[in-house]
This record gives sequence, C-alpha cells and structure tokens, in this order.
Amino acid sequence: LVLLIVSLVLLAGCPVPEARPEEPAHEEPAPVVNQEPTPAITAVSSEVVQGLELELSVPKVNFQPGETVIATLSLINTTPETISLSSMTSQLFDLIIEGPGRERRWSDDRMFLQVITPHEIPANETLSRSLAMDNIGRGEIYLVGVTVSLHLRDPLLDDLPGEEVQFRTPPLRIEIGGS
Repeated sequence: LVLLIVSLVLLAGCPVPEARPEEPAHEEPAPVVNQEPTPAITAVSSEVVQGLELELSVPKVNFQPGETVIATLSLINTTPETISLSSMTSQLFDLIIEGPGRERRWSDDRMFLQVITPHEIPANETLSRSLAMDNIGRGEIYLVGVTVSLHLRDPLLDDLPGEEVQFRTPPLRIEIGGS
C-alpha cells in the first residue's frame, strides 16, 4: 500500500505537457486538372481476312506540341484456333502519318532485318506493338495503321508461304497543339 501511495505522489508531481492547438496544415494549391479527359480512340480494319483484323488505338485525341504520341497496333485473331503467319522482315506493323502538306511513315528512319519471321496468334488473342512517335507536326494529323505483307501459313505446308495479306485501318484523327 505504501508503494502505491508513493507512486501516486511521484506521478502527481510530474508536469503534464500543455495541449496546444494544432497548427493548420499548410495547404498546397490544387493541381490544375484537365476538366475534360480525352478518351482513347480506336480504328479497326474494315475487313476480316481468315479470322484476322487490325486495330489501331491511341490513348487520347489531343496532344501537346512535343508530346510523344504512342499508337498501339494489334492484330486480332477472332477465331477459336491458333493462326500461324510469317513476314519477310522483322517489322510487323507500320504507321502512315498524314499531316498538313506531307505524308511519312513511322518506319522511315528505322532499319529492320530482312529475314523470314514466324508469328503465332493463339485463339481469340492479339499480337500487339506500341509505336512511339515524336515531332510529328502540329495541327490535324491522321494516323493509318498497316501491316507489312503477311503470309498465312498452312500447318500441313509449314515451309511454304501461304496466302499473302496486308491489313490497313481507316484514318484516325488526332490533334497536336489544338484545343
């Protein structure tokens, strides 16, 4: 009991820190956010050849000058079976970039191996590549997705090139430096 009383006396003599009102937190100005997000846009080839179609998509419609534009091209297998194909180059996709007074291709300043390249696209899946483009101009720009010439292969005649096809999407409009 003596220990309890001594402990209470010692605790009573200890100063208790005063409660201070909390200082208001320093508020950072709210970041400026584009009130109208620009949705991703997509163009799909108008024809399906032996279960394959080409899709071109970009993450938004409006880009700032100097901003990298990334376009994704996807070869879609719409069938319940794996599709085998090959190309005569290591390149599979390309973009045609049509701007005010000029036309060029994404591949213009790139090199590709000239080699037979096999590709397989499993059932109901896609084979996709993202192509980054810088300095493609200002104003209204149209992107057209294309494939190189592809040879559809027959599994029984795997060594022989099959039917030759090439896909092209309709033009997709984007704006560089506009509203």
